[in-house]
This record gives sequence, C-alpha cells and structure tokens, in this order.
Amino acid sequence: MKKVLALLILSFGLLGAAVQAQASPTKPATAPARAAQAPAAPAKPPTELEKKVQEVTGLVQAGKAAEALPRLQALEKDPAATPPVHAVVGVLYLELGKPAEALAALKPLADSEDAQPAVLYQAGRAELALGKRDEAKVYFTRSLLKEPASPAARELGMLTAQDGRVVEAYSMLRPWALRKPSDRDGRLMAATLALTLERPDDAAELLTGQPDGDPAVRLLRGRVLVQKKDGPGAVALLQPLLANHPPNLDLEVRRNLAEAQMLAGKPAAAVSLLQGRAGAHPAVVLLLGRAQRQAGNAAAALATLKPFAEKLPDDPNTLGDPRPAAGIAEEYGSLLLDGGHAAEAVPFLDKGARFNPRNVEAWKTLARGLNAAGKKEEARAALAQAEEAAKPPAPRPAVAAAAGGAPAAAPPPGAAAAPADVPLSPGLQNAMRLMSQGQLDNALTAVRQEIGISKDPRARLVEVRILLAQKKSDEALKSVQAALQAEPNNPDYIYLKGAVEMSLQRLSSAEQDLRKALQLSPRHTGAMNDLAVLLMTVNKKAEAKSLLEQVLKINPQDQMAAANLERLNSEAQQ
Repeated sequence: MKKVLALLILSFGLLGAAVQAQASPTKPATAPARAAQAPAAPAKPPTELEKKVQEVTGLVQAGKAAEALPRLQALEKDPAATPPVHAVVGVLYLELGKPAEALAALKPLADSEDAQPAVLYQAGRAELALGKRDEAKVYFTRSLLKEPASPAARELGMLTAQDGRVVEAYSMLRPWALRKPSDRDGRLMAATLALTLERPDDAAELLTGQPDGDPAVRLLRGRVLVQKKDGPGAVALLQPLLANHPPNLDLEVRRNLAEAQMLAGKPAAAVSLLQGRAGAHPAVVLLLGRAQRQAGNAAAALATLKPFAEKLPDDPNTLGDPRPAAGIAEEYGSLLLDGGHAAEAVPFLDKGARFNPRNVEAWKTLARGLNAAGKKEEARAALAQAEEAAKPPAPRPAVAAAAGGAPAAAPPPGAAAAPADVPLSPGLQNAMRLMSQGQLDNALTAVRQEIGISKDPRARLVEVRILLAQKKSDEALKSVQAALQAEPNNPDYIYLKGAVEMSLQRLSSAEQDLRKALQLSPRHTGAMNDLAVLLMTVNKKAEAKSLLEQVLKINPQDQMAAANLERLNSEAQQ
C-alpha cells in the first residue's frame, strides 16, 4: 500500500499544480518584498471533481476494487475531467491491475511533446504490464531525459540488465540505487552488475546497510570478497549459507564458495562442491576443471572440459560473452600441452587467445604451445601479440574525431545518418559535455538515453568512444552489433564495427568491415583513416599512403591523416 500511496502522491502533485494553474492565470512577477508581505490566501474547499478523485483514490487504497472500478470509469468519462485527472485515472487503473485501461487514459498525455515525467513513467509501466517492452523503454527514456531522478531510471535499468547490456544497465541503476537505499531489489541488481563488471568496491558500497541475514545479500558480499582475493574471508561468509539458502541460489552459492575455497588453497573442497552440478553452465564447468587441475587430477579436468572445448565455435562473435569460452579453450589447451600433446593443444590455445585478445597470459601460453609444436615463427608472432596486449589500449582517433560533431562522412542517399548541418540534440550535447569532463559513466547514461529516442548515428559514435575510453571493447562491439541488426548496410555502423575490432586486435575482420564501409560510402574519412592505420600495422604502406592522401583532399584540416602521412614519408626517406 505504501507503493500505491507514493504513486498517487506523485500524480496528485500534477493534479494540484493543474488546479492551481487553472484558478490563477499566469501573471508577471511582482516585487519580492510586496509578495512576502501579502497575507496567505485561505485554502479553498475541494471542488466536486477533486472530491470524486479523493473518493475513488481512498477506495483503491483500501483495496475495495469492486467499489472503486465503476466510480473510476465514471470519473474517466466525466466531462469536467482535466488532463491531470486522466493521469490520476491511469495510475489508479494500474493499481487495480487494469493496464490496458491505464494506457488508454495515459497514452494521449504521454504522446505529447510536453508530457510530464511522471505521466511518461506511468505510461511506461502500463506498456510493460502489457508485455510491450520496447514501447515501455521509449516512455521510460523520455521520462528520464526530462527528470534524471525519475523512477524510470530503475525500470529502464532493470530492463537493460535483462537484455544483457551490463554497462548501460549499471550506469542507470547505480545512481538510482545510491539515492534509494530502501529499494532492496534495485540495490541488489546494481551490486550484481558491479560484480559482473569486476568492481567489488562499488558493489560493497551498494550493499552497505543491507541485512546480512538476507541470503542474496550475503551471497553478494561473499562475491565481493572473492573478487578481492580474500579466500578465507569469503569461505567464512559463504560456508554457513551453504546449509541454509533458497533453492534457486544453490548453484551460485556453490560456485562462489568453490572459488573461495580455491583461493584459500583447498581445491579438493571446491571439486566436492561442484562435482555433478556444473550442468551446461560454461563458467561453472571451467571452474570445476580448474579446481580438478589444482587438486592434481588432470585426467578429471580434461574429461570435464573436453565436451565443451570440442564444441567451441571458430568465430567468437557468435558468443554473447566470449570470456568463459576463452577460459575453457585456454585451460583445456594447457592441460593437453602439459600432457605432451602440443599439436592437439595449439588449436585450443589459439581460440583462447583470439577469443580474449587482451589476455596476455593466453598469448604467452599459445607461444609456448607453438614452440613445442615446432612452429617457431608463429610462436614469435604470438609473443608479439602478448606484448601488444600488455599495452593499455589507445583511443581510436578516428572515432574520437567523428564523435566531436558531424558524422565521419556524408552518408549515401537513404542512409539513416544525420547530415552535417543537422544540429546535435540537447541530449547528445549533454553526453559530450559530460564526456569532456571525464564523467564517463554519466556520459554513457546520457548518450544511451539519446539512442533510445533518436536514430542519429552520431550518438553511437559517442557511445563507442566512451566504451573504448573505459576499456570496454567487448561492450562497444555489442553496441555496434545491435545497431547493425537494425541497419545492416549503414556505413557509419559498419565503420564503427571495424574500429572496435581494431581495438580488439581482430585485424582481418576489421579490414573487411572498413573496406565494406568504403564501398558503401567512398568518402568516409573515418574508415579511410582507420584502414590506413591498419595497413601501416601490417606493412602495406603504399595503399595506406594513398588513403591518407585521399583523406587530406577531402579534408585538408584532418590532423590525424596529416600526422600519419608525415610518418610514412619520413620512414620512406630513411
């Protein structure tokens, strides 16, 4: 009932403001001193309309749905009903479990350009209750843009988390959860996302004040200690939970306790926790295999990992999260290598490195396997990749330049790209301002809200730039792939995919995408610049020089192209 009351108070705020506005026409401001001296006007008795609203609200609050419904229907049809009254009607229908009727009352108000944030939020709730997630997201996004403190942030964050878009969901839920410590579910979801992003300190902050007797809270606190490599502390916290927890948490409790036992130097205990329970969960299978290996049973580890390792795809882009697959490939390959089967190990070690190209140890293990298999030249190349992976990823200059304002190139006819003379929306301007101030989480929230209501590809350019600055290349790739699902032949999105693939060191795929972008948009300077950098990397300098010269013909002020061309000319003279 408290939730109902809060929602009704929110809506009555709109009703009261509207009644006051109708009673008192707008006048120019008077002198503050005179206004301060004026006696307060006596409270006006409620109108007949307000009495009807209060009456039906009281019935809903009292749970008297049968009595409330006919009066609510009459109120909706009342000729005197104002837009704020219709907003209240919509909220009350929602509380009575009538989302279709609620949407009918709210939609005309929510679809107007000057819709109130509260109305947009309630319309989103109605759409969501009807199973229309996409429509709900639009209303929630609009509400959030108008009022950053709107509860739409929570709903939108929860929906985004369900879609697997972890960074975006976290950027919306964390600020909300910190403002609303009483929202248990919001806080736990935000803490879970923080741990998925390997931010244990953030998760610990979000869990502050939550009851330790709550099994979900205790589990998350245990995960925090695991990520901080405090094995004994995590065991002490999680071991009692093993004996008393809800059935739906069983696998997560066992998984985290097993990892804690391994950190505490007790791999046999970890094996006991997971044996026969890993099922078809790759991350749990990987953990069991590692525990068996640490416990000295390499044969058991091979048997555990083999069914999964042999089904790994060649293309990591077919995987949602490539990290468990990369770990299985590397672990299985290492076991084969240590068992003297280098030739069999190499294909798996190669996948382990390619699936997670920022993993230095994966490239080093691949080099060791290649050496053992007699492939000395390929081993040296793998070591070079390890050195490259050890470097902090550099920002993509072409993406940064494109995100500064207009698109990287003029799109072909019919493309969805916004032309250069279309001004940036206020939402995108705000995202770029936050980005320039180093507020990357807030900038990401702002730009993703813009993406929710706009088809301007410049928003995707900014989003990808932010993700790369956060060293979240995998998330950036998912963002581009989502854009391409809607518009597979948009040259800006294809170019972005190539730029992100470059950051992931997938040079062959990157080259294909950059060339495809240029086929669709021959004057796309962003794709030309990045392709030139890629070609310089693989020592195809003649074509790189030609591309850079073309860029400077299109835009003589392109500093990145000028610097790279100067570098090529200098190297040619040496």
